Amino acid sequence: MFRAPLLAGIAALSFLGAPALAQDAALAAQRAAVFQQMLSDPANRTLMRDYARLSVQMRDFEAAAATLERLVDLEPTNSAARVELAIAYFALGSYEVAEYHLAAAQAAGALTPEQTAQVARYREETQDRADGSEFSGRVEAGYAWTDTASDAGAFLNATLDWRIDLGDANATQWVTEFGYSSFQPGDSSINDRQNLRLRTGPEFRIAADAYGPRVQPYVELAWFRDDETLNGDFRSWSVGANYINPINERVTIYADFDIGRIYALDTSGDEFDFHEFDLGVTYRPSRDLRFRLSTTLFERTQADDPTPDTFEGASVRLSGQYAFDPSFQLLPNRWVAGGFIEAGQVDQVVAGTATRLEQQRYAAFLRAFVYEDIYVESTVAQVMEDSISGGVTTPSEEMIFTLQIGWEF
Repeated sequence: MFRAPLLAGIAALSFLGAPALAQDAALAAQRAAVFQQMLSDPANRTLMRDYARLSVQMRDFEAAAATLERLVDLEPTNSAARVELAIAYFALGSYEVAEYHLAAAQAAGALTPEQTAQVARYREETQDRADGSEFSGRVEAGYAWTDTASDAGAFLNATLDWRIDLGDANATQWVTEFGYSSFQPGDSSINDRQNLRLRTGPEFRIAADAYGPRVQPYVELAWFRDDETLNGDFRSWSVGANYINPINERVTIYADFDIGRIYALDTSGDEFDFHEFDLGVTYRPSRDLRFRLSTTLFERTQADDPTPDTFEGASVRLSGQYAFDPSFQLLPNRWVAGGFIEAGQVDQVVAGTATRLEQQRYAAFLRAFVYEDIYVESTVAQVMEDSISGGVTTPSEEMIFTLQIGWEF
């Protein structure tokens, strides 16, 4: 069942990303041409600046930093080059080196007002990351409309990531993640959901820079209502491990496995043992374009029951997004367009009856940043999923429109 929707999603996202891929190929060719000129004229400072600029656009920050280091050696009073060098080191995770160059650029007193504001922002962020404690997150609030029964309703999403540097040789951090989602388009919607989760545990970094594998064993507590298999209110606990490996500036792979127990909060007192496995890869061919392909497998089995209800599920998801600067100035900052396609199935055995339920979701969004970290976003999503009642499987379909405002911090 995954093949048709997945191929359709790949085709759609490839169509959206084709201009960016062509642009990336043009950047690569342009940078290669500049590099060949640098071989013939290695002290040419204009070529150095061009090569560094193109490297940043291609997210090759190591090449940008190496070239800018040479340029700053030749032009120690070039504050603009020093700021660019600091930003490259910041992107590589070398915050102390970035802070050194930011402070030097600021002390030179030759920055424009725009550069002064930029340096102040980077210095504040660098110091936050260097002081051992770092917060980041997102808050979104909006309204949703459906085409099923003219339903409408508000929703709220929030995430918070808190990292504490433990200061050992492996660059270990204690990472705590909090997430809350309440999405209720309307009483007749098939897409209502609420969940709350808290995950915490140490993250061990094999490499001390921006790239290389990281492993986080964790404990997670959660509460949810009406997810893909269970109706009603539930709480759960689990233990697991998360693996993420930014191989380079373009490719990141990740995996996550957890195991635990779910408890019903109603009078039934049902309990389920569960395990879940996630695997995915992110490919970022350019600074502005990103694709992610992921799959999830899970199993839930009713605990302490000689003929347990069971739920086994699998899904695959392809998503992509493209950031760009609009040609018009209606809004002053960047825009992001993207979407995803997802297909899944749940094989359930309830009261001895086996049933397969299928799900498909498609979505596209457009996000416009009103300020540097505040945005408005509109989304259209198509949801198709099976439900079962009285032993009869019924397909349902719904289109959802949302409008929201968000804040990244």
